[in-house]
Amino acid sequence: MNYQRILVPYDGSKFSKSALNEAVKIARNGGGTIYLCTVITAGNVVPPGALMGLLRSASKGELRQRLLKSARAEAKKMLSAQIKHCEKEGVAAQYDIVANEDIALDILGIAKKRKADLIVIGSQGLHGISKIKSLGSVSRKVSEFASCPVLIVR
Repeated sequence: MNYQRILVPYDGSKFSKSALNEAVKIARNGGGTIYLCTVITAGNVVPPGALMGLLRSASKGELRQRLLKSARAEAKKMLSAQIKHCEKEGVAAQYDIVANEDIALDILGIAKKRKADLIVIGSQGLHGISKIKSLGSVSRKVSEFASCPVLIVR
């Protein structure tokens, strides 16, 4: 099958890097475009309690907004570097950054928005415990509910 619109959820983990490399091969062979996406949440920006007492002047909402803004800037930098990597490999690429709470549902939403005909996702992300070699909850949920084929890469 010739996939033209390939979505790659990317979080910088070794599994997402492997997924991107696989997607680049598929896109290069079929002339497809890669759509990278990153979902940032307040929970994955900073560990609970890590900043307790450090920013007493900021309200919870202000602190959350600052953290999300910082995370969005980091995600943009990370994804821009991957876009350059794709272009160097001869593959067109774009990215989306979404700030929300349900990573799998957000990935599925981006897949629908981008009309993806393939999702290439790492078997685990930065949220998994690396010692447990099981399918991550996000990749499992995406594979169960996606309306297009899903390739899970280890």
